[in-house]
Amino acid sequence: MPQFLPALTAERLKELRAQAGSPALGAGLVRGSQPPQLWVDGERAAGSGIAVTEDDLWHFGSITKSMTATLIARLIDAGDLHWDDAVGDMLGAVAPHMNAAYRSVTFRHLLSHRSGLSTATLSPSFFSPSRNIADLREERRSLTRRALATSPKGPPGSTFEYANSGYVVAAAMLEAEFGESWEDLIRTYLFKPLALQSAGFGAPGRAGAIDQPLGHSDNLPTGVRSHPVGSRLTDIAAAMGPAGSVHMSLRDILRYLTAHRDRNAFLKPQTWTMLHTPPFGGNCAMGWVIRPDGALWHNGSNTLWYAEVLVDAAKGFVAAGVCNDGNLTRSTPAVSGALAEAIRIVPEHPT
Repeated sequence: MPQFLPALTAERLKELRAQAGSPALGAGLVRGSQPPQLWVDGERAAGSGIAVTEDDLWHFGSITKSMTATLIARLIDAGDLHWDDAVGDMLGAVAPHMNAAYRSVTFRHLLSHRSGLSTATLSPSFFSPSRNIADLREERRSLTRRALATSPKGPPGSTFEYANSGYVVAAAMLEAEFGESWEDLIRTYLFKPLALQSAGFGAPGRAGAIDQPLGHSDNLPTGVRSHPVGSRLTDIAAAMGPAGSVHMSLRDILRYLTAHRDRNAFLKPQTWTMLHTPPFGGNCAMGWVIRPDGALWHNGSNTLWYAEVLVDAAKGFVAAGVCNDGNLTRSTPAVSGALAEAIRIVPEHPT
C-alpha cells in the first residue's frame, strides 16, 4: 500500500516566506490519525534575530467565530440554550430600545451572518482600545445596544451580510443568560475539554517582550514594523473578542480542527451537522465557509496577522497556515500557498 507525504518542506516554507517578505510563516497538518506535522520559518519580530518555534502562539482573528459558535453548540447540547433563542427574549433588558426587526433574530441568524446587522455597524469599535474596565461584559452590552439600535440591511434570514457585530450580540446573549463573561465561558466549555492549553485572547506574549511572535504592519518605505504587546495597536478591542481575538499554538489549532473533522463526542452528531450546514442556504455555516468540495474553511486577520484553516473530513485531513504580517498582499499568498502545499500528497517513491 503506498505511503503518502505532504509536499511542503521546511525549505519550501522558507522560500514562500522569503518571496512574501513577511517576518514569519507557519503551517500545520494532521492527516488521519498521524501525529501533527509542523513547519515554521522566520522571526518573531522583524530584525530581532529571534526565530519562531513550533510551540509559538499565533493570532487567529475571525477563525475565533467558529469557536464562539462551537461554544454555543456545546451549551445547547447541555440543554442550557436553544438554536432558536431570540434576541428579543434574551436581551430585552439589556437593549430595551432595540430595533424591532432584531427581536426575532436567533443564534442561527447571528452565527451565519443572516441577522440583517451591517458589516459597518461596529467598525470604529473593532479597533478602538477597550476602556479600562474590570469587566468586559459592560462594554459588550454597550456595543450590543448600539448594534441593535441600527436599521437592518434587510430581512433576517434572506439577507447575508458578514458582520462582526453578530458575534458580539451572540456573546452578549450568553453573558445575559449565564452571568459569566464570554472569556470565562469559552475557557470552561471549549478550551478545557478540548485540551487547548495554549489558547488565550489578544496578541500573544508579555508586554514589551519578544517571547512570542509579534504582529506587523507596514512601515513605509523601510518595510514592516512590529507591534509589541502593550503598545497602542496590538489587537482589536477586547470587547470584540467573540468575533476575532483568540490565539493559540499550531498544535492546538490542529487539535481544535480535528474535533470538527472527526465530529467526536464533544458534541452530538446532529449538533455537528447543524454547525457545518448553512441554515439559510448559501455557503456560510456557523463560523465556517463551506467550499464547493464540502470542506470547511475560514480565514482571519486583525490587520497585524493572517491565518487560514481547512477541515476536509472526506479526505481525512485538517490544516492551518499562519503569518505575523498584516499586509494581506504579502501574507495571503504565502499562507494560502503553504496551506495548499501542506495538503498536497505525493507518492513516497514516485514512479
